Amino acid sequence: MSAAALAVMAGHAYPVFLKFKGGKAVASWVGAFLCLTPVALMAVLVVFVVVVAWTRYISMGSIIMAATLPLAVWLIVHAPLPPIMAAIVAGVFIIYKHSSNIQRLRSGQEHVFGLGAQTHVNR
Repeated sequence: MSAAALAVMAGHAYPVFLKFKGGKAVASWVGAFLCLTPVALMAVLVVFVVVVAWTRYISMGSIIMAATLPLAVWLIVHAPLPPIMAAIVAGVFIIYKHSSNIQRLRSGQEHVFGLGAQTHVNR
């Protein structure tokens, strides 16, 4: 199941029928780990909501969530090695896919989450 979770993410990020140009695999990651380690995923979803509410950056929430899932899988679930390794590989993959967002965060040009017309903050 752990290998299937990683395959789902790779298929979402690099779909064959879209010339290998896909998304950042966060939604497929959530779905896969909802099946693999639901309790750990719920814990990091709380972290995601807190980070997004605090910073207003969806990408920051996704990055922090991806970075903390392996720790949650290990500490909360006490899962065997395959789900822990899958969580580590998936976290690195998601952070890699967010490299352009990380650059925009560092430069202050990342889009902020909000209901108004403002789409980014210039610093």
